[in-house]
Amino acid sequence: MVDYGIILGLLGVASGAASLIYSRSQVVAARRQAEQATRATLLESNREISVRLQQIRSRFFKVPGIGDELQNSRPEIEEVVDSVGGGEVYGFFRDVIDTFEDIFVLRRSRIVTDEHWRVWTGSQMAVYAGLPRFQSVFKLAKQAGFLDPEFVKFFEPLLEGRPVRDPRVPAEDTNSTRLSRLRRTGSKQDEESS
Repeated sequence: MVDYGIILGLLGVASGAASLIYSRSQVVAARRQAEQATRATLLESNREISVRLQQIRSRFFKVPGIGDELQNSRPEIEEVVDSVGGGEVYGFFRDVIDTFEDIFVLRRSRIVTDEHWRVWTGSQMAVYAGLPRFQSVFKLAKQAGFLDPEFVKFFEPLLEGRPVRDPRVPAEDTNSTRLSRLRRTGSKQDEESS
């Protein structure tokens, strides 16, 4: 004879296991949704800051006496500003460089799509990188430490007419604090002795 208590108990265990699996998938989905919401908020904040920076930069060279102040405090900036055609041209190229750096950071974070990346690197970045005045402003920004060092390493090949590497991070490595990314890898000797 069949013991219905055992059958019902097994069905309860199976139902509980299915519920656990389902709830785990819901937790993972909720975490991803929260990460995306945080990312969207950060992007919007960064965009607002970039807009404000561009507005400030566009007004900077209109301040009376700023050229003399730059000559006294940062002559290397004043020299480049004069060599490229003035503050408006310098500001324009700095805005272009900042935009390229933003695109680089967004691509590295897996936000910029392949199609947009090809457009930016092929028809935008490569064109500007060949302009001597752009190169002067980029060189100054690099020397002054205005740019992310990873962006500089990424962009410099374009200044020499060479292609750039794609900075995109593999999907499984997007969380820089995950334990597996923080673990120190073994030496070659450790690997050989295994």
